[in-house]
Amino acid sequence: MTTKDWIYLAMTIGGYLVAVIAGLYAKNKAKINRATAAGKAMDVVGQLATYAVHEADRVDMSNDSKRKYAVEVVAQGLSWLGIKDVTPIVINGAVEDAVNAMHLANQQAVDQPAETKEVTNGK
Repeated sequence: MTTKDWIYLAMTIGGYLVAVIAGLYAKNKAKINRATAAGKAMDVVGQLATYAVHEADRVDMSNDSKRKYAVEVVAQGLSWLGIKDVTPIVINGAVEDAVNAMHLANQQAVDQPAETKEVTNGK
């Protein structure tokens, strides 16, 4: 076989591979889009929960009232953004995760000692 034949063979195989990959993508496109949309919605819920928890932390209320406030803020934000079908269990879980992350970040900030600078003589 000549070089020209090898090039034609490679182009033919490449064309078949592209056709197979495109067919598989077209077959599973609905699943891919659904999974991507669900992931984006969960990201939005997590971001809203983080904002709501940090905002509720600044308000002078009991912890239970802060959680209820954060859940209401997240639900309101989701309705403003037009995201539907997010269950209260998911919202409560996102708020709990945000609370735990905030407490962990605060604890790590307290546990880290202040950096000390050594003063040395120029001798």
